[in-house]
Amino acid sequence: RKHMRQSTTEHTRQTFLRLQERQVQSKRKKGGTSHERPLTQEELLEEAKITEEINLRSLENYERLEADKKKQVQKKRKIVGPVIRYWSLTMPLLPEPGRDDPVDVEGLDPEAPPPPSPGKCSRTFISFSDDATFERCFPRAKAPRLPVRELCPVTHKPALYRDPITDIPYSNARAFRIIREAYRKYVTAHGLPSAAAAAAAAGPVESAGARPGRQKIVIKQSVPSA
Repeated sequence: RKHMRQSTTEHTRQTFLRLQERQVQSKRKKGGTSHERPLTQEELLEEAKITEEINLRSLENYERLEADKKKQVQKKRKIVGPVIRYWSLTMPLLPEPGRDDPVDVEGLDPEAPPPPSPGKCSRTFISFSDDATFERCFPRAKAPRLPVRELCPVTHKPALYRDPITDIPYSNARAFRIIREAYRKYVTAHGLPSAAAAAAAAGPVESAGARPGRQKIVIKQSVPSA
């Protein structure tokens, strides 16, 4: 930065005021010839010095403002924690799979038109920074519980049917006949199960509309030894 003596500074200030006054007068004039005297070489040099001083001050102010801006620039912040990114872009449209185009082996059609350029489509992607965030946004549905497959007590195979009287599952007609024969022997020996006995075997009734449970008969089949 330049330092001038006090007298030079005062002279420069007066020259600057004259220059401003001349500019104001020129703006007020709407037309006509100008009767102002031309500036001398000394006055032109003084105006040049004033302009130089103004430019230097403007440059200093600009450099100071730029330095302040650089100090105020914030550093790029690092994202901490899970991140979900959303991407939307344009991609070439993939052709649908179909029959292969016929190939001209003999070269009878050398000037075949070029294939048309594939179109474009919009694709959207969502990316997750970790698996925990993905599982929280898209929880997996629990697998449905498969029904328990009952076994036939006679054949020890998966039961396909159920006896409506004894409520025992069975797999085929032979097992059904064995179950009914065992039930007939049970009725002959013990009699038909009464409603009170069935209710006592089933336990206390929770509601008045509840139906008493059926009495189940255990079927045991033994293989005779040879």
